[in-house]
Amino acid sequence: MKRHKITLSSADGDICDVNYYTWRPKKISGWIHIIHGMSEHAARYENLGNYLQSNGYFVSASDNRGHGQTGLNSNNANHLGDHKSWDLLINDQKQLLIKLKQETRLHPLIIGHSMGALLALNLSQECYPTDKVTPSGLVLSGVTCSPSLLYRLGKMIAFFEKLRLGRRSSSKLLQYLSFETFNRALGATRTEADWISRDPSVVDRYISDPLCGQPLTTQSWLDFFAASSKLFTPVALKRLKSELPIYLVAGDQDPVGRFGRDIHALFKKLSNAGLCDVYTKIYVGGRHEMFNETNQNEVYLDLLKWIKYCREKEKKICHPKRSPH
Repeated sequence: MKRHKITLSSADGDICDVNYYTWRPKKISGWIHIIHGMSEHAARYENLGNYLQSNGYFVSASDNRGHGQTGLNSNNANHLGDHKSWDLLINDQKQLLIKLKQETRLHPLIIGHSMGALLALNLSQECYPTDKVTPSGLVLSGVTCSPSLLYRLGKMIAFFEKLRLGRRSSSKLLQYLSFETFNRALGATRTEADWISRDPSVVDRYISDPLCGQPLTTQSWLDFFAASSKLFTPVALKRLKSELPIYLVAGDQDPVGRFGRDIHALFKKLSNAGLCDVYTKIYVGGRHEMFNETNQNEVYLDLLKWIKYCREKEKKICHPKRSPH
């Protein structure tokens, strides 16, 4: 794993030093880009990056604004931005992907986890059909697809908390309604973060990591709910390429995804929008981070099989067989 830094700027002049990592095999057979979730960072995906690298894939993963080393670089830990911060996250991903595509000359297959899954979905909606970094496939892990009413309610609560506390402050109420609620849904637990994995070592590392689990600011929550409320409408989902391969991964004990209900809901929405290559995998007993679960080897192997399927599909599209003359 090699660490890099790139300075990115938005259309409104906002500048951010984005930290990212790469795993580069000797011979590259494809490119996989990872987008991490809320209140964590890209270095937590080192095991997954090493595994994919060992199977011939160039892997990249960046720390989102307000997260990891990117947040520390700008002294904005846990704060995505003062205004339209979701757009800033999308813009950062686009610029980084364009840079890496110039290096690899490949199209990215994007793995997004939790909030990162929503970013990956939104990025795909914006990139198709004209953008240079349209993904060749999507893996959405631990994704939420709640009823739009819940997102609108969250947006309203975040708005009033922002008025009460200020845009750069965290809210105990928002933290209680999100991360703390996830753990309570499991009943009796060993720690406050048991909802992420059944593996105690994973949970303990998460709790001891100062770059994990910290509450986002009210403005960050407001922009998150505003964006989430628009991602799953029929109009938004029809902006995806109908042939885009999508792999939905979840545990049936993940409170973030409402114990598997969100995966089923998203599959139905994608199918109704005309997406014809969507595959779901729900692991019995799995919690929120299936890439950090006790059956990690099984999850990795299933992921690799699906990635190889995408690679074969991409080859057929790029190099179709000619009819014999």
